[in-house]
This record gives sequence, C-alpha cells and structure tokens, in this order.
Amino acid sequence: MRSPQSVSLFVHFMSHISHQGAQVFLCPQDYISPAGFYGSHHIHFICFTGEGSFKCNGVRHSFAKDDLVILQGDSGCTELFFSEDFSGKALAVPRGFLHNAHNGNVWTTSGFLQTKAHPVTRLEHGERELLLADFAAIAQRLSRTGDFGRQSLYHSFQVLMYDIWDIYDHKAVSSRLSGNDDAAFVFMRFQELLKAHCDSERTVAWYADKLNITPRKLSRVCLDASGSGASEWIGQHTALRVKELLESTDLPFEEISDRMNFSSSSYFTRYVTKVFGSTPSEYRRKMRAKSRQS
Repeated sequence: MRSPQSVSLFVHFMSHISHQGAQVFLCPQDYISPAGFYGSHHIHFICFTGEGSFKCNGVRHSFAKDDLVILQGDSGCTELFFSEDFSGKALAVPRGFLHNAHNGNVWTTSGFLQTKAHPVTRLEHGERELLLADFAAIAQRLSRTGDFGRQSLYHSFQVLMYDIWDIYDHKAVSSRLSGNDDAAFVFMRFQELLKAHCDSERTVAWYADKLNITPRKLSRVCLDASGSGASEWIGQHTALRVKELLESTDLPFEEISDRMNFSSSSYFTRYVTKVFGSTPSEYRRKMRAKSRQS
C-alpha cells in the first residue's frame, strides 16, 4: 500500500493541473495515484498493474489489472488504497465540468447511478484499447483554449461516456439478467419511466402499474439487475434531479418544490437538509463556490 511519503508527494503535484480543469495522466510516472483528486473531481482510471480497493456506502470494492474504476466525486468513497506496484492511466474531471460537457444528454441519470452502484468493471482487451484511445483524444485537446477547442474537448468527453455506457450496457445490467429477456426489458423500461416521471411520481406502485407487474416483482427485477431495489432507484433519481436543479439552474426554491411535486416548500427544505446536509440556499451557495474554484 502507499506510504505517507507517497501521499505527500502526490499532493505536491496537484498544483500542475491543466487550466482546462480536466487532467489525463499516467500513474505513477506522472502522479503517484489518482487518489488526490478525489472529492473535487470525478476520477476514471484503468489499472495496468497492481491492485487496490476502496469503500463506498459500506461496501468494499477491489480492483486489479484491466479493471475500469469510476469514482464519482460526491459518492462518499473512503479508505482508497493502491498497492506499491500500481500503475495505470487516469482521467480526473472537475465536477462542474460535467454540466458543460454532457448538456443533460450523455451523463444520464441511469448511467450516473449505475457507476455509483458498480464503480468497478473488468475490461476485455478491445474495450481497454477503445477507452485508452478516448483518454488520448481528451489529452490532445486539453491545451486548446478557444471556444471551438473547448467544445471539441466536451465532444471527446462525450465520446468516452458513450463508450463507457456501451460497455456497462453489456456488463452492469445485461450480464446480471442473462437468459431473462423479460426481466431485462422491465428494468430498462423502468429506467425510461423514471427519467420521464421522477419529478412527479415517486412510488414503486405507480411504476409497477405502468409496467403491469406487482411492486414486489419490480423490486426483485431491480435488485437482480443492479443490486438496488426499485425504491432505492426512485430515491436516487429524485435526489439527483433535485441536485441538478439546485446546482445548474437559478430557479427559486419554491418553484423547484412545485416542479418536483413536493407537498410544500417547507417539506422540500427538510428533504434537502436531510439528503444533502444543508438547506437549499446553503447547498446552492456551497456548490457554486466549488464550481468557481474548479
């Protein structure tokens, strides 16, 4: 595992982040490990040699050679360790960068939550080479400062996300439901319904009725497909949507409360305080300050 000296050395290197905000680097040639970016950035890395582990939501995850690891900056991961022989290639992306890059299109709610539930996935050789090529395309555009250069950087990141979700489509869901096409269809249809209706509908029974199955069956399908039940998916979609509205819009809190079909503004305030640890105004102010820093 890393020594304290290695950690200190990595912190020293953090001042050399590209002015575009994103950073592609080799470990340990350029940096000791991706760990120092965690919290302020979303981290994607492919492990070449060695191994490591981290804990997220009480679950221990391990990674080794040819694993893709995605650590979302707000996912609360702890105990992030790398073996002394760890090497790989990493992409660190400021959390605010994603709002500009995806335009509500690529970093979809279901994809965002899938990587939170399954932050480690094994890559086949062709998949690894594809993602490394995407990393290289991003690296080539980091120094371009004009408007068109910035848009080309966003586009390169979008391509990476599409490729990752194509891989996850086969591994994170389909493989868990192999041989059960009906269950796979129910799960994917549930995702579509969530994206369309989570602003106003937040009961398992409502979605089960739309799918013509029982709430119990819907929860079982979701659990088998993703490791999370239907109610957890609804709760996560709701929290992510509220988060998006607070961070990326100037909508008044009362209007967000009405749009999300909360029973009252005071209940919305209690919800945000419970889920995010701050009142809506405090949370928006804190997130915008972080975005300006990155």
